[in-house]
Amino acid sequence: MARCRAGDCEVECGGGKGCGCIAESDNPFSCACFCFGETPVNDLRIELSTIVDVSISDLPLFEVADFFNRVHTGTIIAPAEKLREQVSLNVQRQSFVDVLNHLGLTTSERIDRDKRGLGLLMFLVGFAIGALIFGPAEKRSRK
Repeated sequence: MARCRAGDCEVECGGGKGCGCIAESDNPFSCACFCFGETPVNDLRIELSTIVDVSISDLPLFEVADFFNRVHTGTIIAPAEKLREQVSLNVQRQSFVDVLNHLGLTTSERIDRDKRGLGLLMFLVGFAIGALIFGPAEKRSRK
């Protein structure tokens, strides 16, 4: 029997089902829990910077990602090769983004930001290579 608790929410799941709970650390009434295979019903909305308490017991990563998608204001992304991995986690007073990182999850917003950063880096590298290749040649031809 799995048991999870975060903030003022608690759930106990029988039949070999895992569970998950999340709560805002500074507002324990703002919380949500569920058992494996069930749809969590809540109106909780968590930002990446929100400090949270999380309790997960024997859930596949895809269930955790789905649960977090229901409470996060953005889109949670999980690596395909880890979707069936069983995870358990108990953390308190961690930022939501740190919890995601610990589980190997990310958000679509972070991927978009990383792509923009990579594009800028590629531009700068190309610019530097161009300056190295073409800069000295111009000086030599003028002499």
